[in-house]
Amino acid sequence: MVFMMKNTHSFLFILATLLTFTACPKAPQSGQSQSESQTTSQACETPDDPQKIAAEVYGKTITEGELEQAISTDLYELRNNIYRLKERQLDEMIGKIVLEKEAARLKLSVNELMDKEVKRRSQKVTQRDINDFYEKNKDHLKGTKDQFKDRIQSFLERERFNEAYQKYVDQLKKRARVKTYLAKPERPRVELSLTPAPTKGKEDAKVKIVEFSDFECPFCGGLIEKLDNVLNKYKRHVSLTFKAYPLSMHKNAPLAHQASLCAHDQGKFWPYHDILFKNQKQLERSHLEDHAGKLKLDLQKFKQCLDSGEKFAKVQKEMQEGNQAGVRSTPTLFINGKILVGNVPQEAIEEVVNEELRGK
Repeated sequence: MVFMMKNTHSFLFILATLLTFTACPKAPQSGQSQSESQTTSQACETPDDPQKIAAEVYGKTITEGELEQAISTDLYELRNNIYRLKERQLDEMIGKIVLEKEAARLKLSVNELMDKEVKRRSQKVTQRDINDFYEKNKDHLKGTKDQFKDRIQSFLERERFNEAYQKYVDQLKKRARVKTYLAKPERPRVELSLTPAPTKGKEDAKVKIVEFSDFECPFCGGLIEKLDNVLNKYKRHVSLTFKAYPLSMHKNAPLAHQASLCAHDQGKFWPYHDILFKNQKQLERSHLEDHAGKLKLDLQKFKQCLDSGEKFAKVQKEMQEGNQAGVRSTPTLFINGKILVGNVPQEAIEEVVNEELRGK
């Protein structure tokens, strides 16, 4: 049964990965091969001597510390992936021990204990559950609901069994007073050099969030409500600055970002920002003008602004700022310089905000 649970974890992890990507990736840099993007444990090590010379070019030296700083974002992601792998494996190992201990106490086999305590707690999958799952994920599922019905039911049953299992194991862990000592990797704090951009919140807010985003990226759209909730919760303590980072795969995004800056000239950046994210499939030139009309912008000025291309350089500058900061995908947040990548849970944003408010 423990072996079955381990396979279930793997199944769920793979399926969740396929169905719930959280960031729109930047296109690979020219000349970068797959082998160059692969990593080893050595790639995640902090240099013992930051002043150690890594290379010399025309008499100029590049130190290990400078190299580390240049790829600090990528290294953090690698270290965090290793941490999550260790955490997941440790959780399985602890679960195995507490289950065996509890089974022995009740004079049952582990399989009998699972049947008694986990199966009965697992919620039954209904037809409505299957319908809801299909509707939420049909863009990723290439087929009809009838074609996927059995697989969806099987997936949901495994998922609910896993949830019941985890809740039960958590109870056993609490009773066993389990302590873990894995240290989470520290987020790098990036020194940002930014030009002025649309901002919500107080200029003197203790916590400043900078968001690099793409109006055509669905994961960026999924982050909007969470960021608004954070701003409403922390009020004057948190501000949000929006930076353009249109990806090459999104053909309408560059002009949409220029249009948002044209709206900004008329004091309507944030309302226009909200409309664009609510209508991510309507970002062509005619749509951008329609959105401006709905906000009662001066359409003549708006069109002149777009026609002139005056905002093109600003968007390019913000993309350059993102590249210098280590942005690899959208959305990417910097919370007082600490990086968060992807459509992360609101709790993850608040965790870093709270750290900064506490002065960590």
